[in-house]
Amino acid sequence: MQAKDLLSQELWRWYILLVIANELDLIFTYFGLSRGMFLEANPLVAPHLYTWWPVAMKIFPLAGLALGIFAAVRTGHHRLPHALGAIRLTTAIYTVILVLHLLNFVTSVLIS
Repeated sequence: MQAKDLLSQELWRWYILLVIANELDLIFTYFGLSRGMFLEANPLVAPHLYTWWPVAMKIFPLAGLALGIFAAVRTGHHRLPHALGAIRLTTAIYTVILVLHLLNFVTSVLIS
């Protein structure tokens, strides 16, 4: 298997992890808000929480990213390693956010 193919597979794996982390963030946010455990900290999302915008703010960029990955992989673009690094970093940031959600849930339960 060529190095480009391995890089392509790894890009798609990390993309799937990023999608899962995004969706878990959305689920945890709505769960925490519905239980009164915390408030939305993102000033762009807070005014639109109970509309379709938060979902759109997750889906449209992720769909655009998928199209970008597809195009870059198909053309064998030389910046694939940079794209992989960016997706890894973004996934790591979302992982930290998810851990903070979980810590918030645990402390909310212990305090109650």
